[in-house]
Amino acid sequence: MKRAVTHDATTAPRDWRRTIVAAWARMRRAMPFGVQDMLFHLPVEATADTVALVRARGWPLVDLGPNDPTPPRVIDGSDADAVAAVAGSCTVRGAGARLFAAAIPEGRVLARACTAVAPQGVVLADVSPHALVPLAQHRGLSGAIVARPPRRLRGTSALAGAVGHANFYHWMLDMLPRIGLLEEAARADAAFARIDRWIVPATRLGVARELLAAAGIPSERVESVRRGDQVVCDHLLVTGAPAPICEPTRRSAAYLRGVFGDRDAVARSGARRVYLARRGRRKIANESELAPILARFGFETVAMEGLGLAAQVDAIRGARVVVAPHGAALAHLVHVAEGGTLVECLPPRISNPSFFMLAGACGLRYAAIRGREDRASRGQPDGAADFAVDAADLERVLRAALVDDA
Repeated sequence: MKRAVTHDATTAPRDWRRTIVAAWARMRRAMPFGVQDMLFHLPVEATADTVALVRARGWPLVDLGPNDPTPPRVIDGSDADAVAAVAGSCTVRGAGARLFAAAIPEGRVLARACTAVAPQGVVLADVSPHALVPLAQHRGLSGAIVARPPRRLRGTSALAGAVGHANFYHWMLDMLPRIGLLEEAARADAAFARIDRWIVPATRLGVARELLAAAGIPSERVESVRRGDQVVCDHLLVTGAPAPICEPTRRSAAYLRGVFGDRDAVARSGARRVYLARRGRRKIANESELAPILARFGFETVAMEGLGLAAQVDAIRGARVVVAPHGAALAHLVHVAEGGTLVECLPPRISNPSFFMLAGACGLRYAAIRGREDRASRGQPDGAADFAVDAADLERVLRAALVDDA
């Protein structure tokens, strides 16, 4: 099932531009590759089967086994329509998918999206996914008319970045787990054992370096790729995407718990109840109405904005029940006690499955509450608008969740 896409005045110009630039890529493909590469320095085609390409060219490859998604158990009393919308937005492309690691000689990484490109200008779309667009319109083929000449990185480089350069969730669930996959590959094949540097997107995300350090990568081994930048590597190590975008799996959650030392802490049954507040955009506008209900049920309020990584982890580690509006800070569900519960408050027109699937990956139960439009936020884009949650809905779902948790 494909996730619904809403086209509006903001997306339509990008769609037209992508179509035109992708057509330009098809035209460039008719040129001898050496000529077009000398003139434009861009890829000309894409594959969604990196494994077949690597095998055909005889490059090192490690099969890392299946990576099946695990939906959570939904709590009775949850908003059935909201849960159906979230569950129905999953692509289910991850079911039965096999993970892999590959070594690409003369592999390139293009732009801040960190698109992996094999020799002869082949975009590796299952390494660097671009969701919800046709393969021929992948960002590697539709992002630019011309690129800068690539700069050379000597030795062996590993690609950690692939999507969401400014978003905490994507760093946690789409980038860091690649480090774990390459660690697995190194145990199986010596070709993956030595890594001179890790390639990530340039970012303003304050905790990005802390995340990499937690995964064992010091700053001196980090190579940041900026907008318009391109690098070519003597040897480029890549993995398939740890999971479809917004559909994390148990394998990724387990890796992150190991990185943050949560295996023992999360295995123990926690007793804390945490309300994870947002202080920026897309926050719950009527928090003051909900505060007495949350207090009566024993919830403490935590806001992640402005906290360093260690403080963020400590703020939620071992919690048994989490209530939160939809947002990237819920990537911290990996620190919640296994067997616990997430109550996600969803904006009126957003049905992103990220935290529905992450709850399942972490062994949590799940409940959803669909919010309503906040009058003061009318006219703002769905991704930015504040919203309201009915107090009666919150109390009903909390009663069902805590009975289920008993």
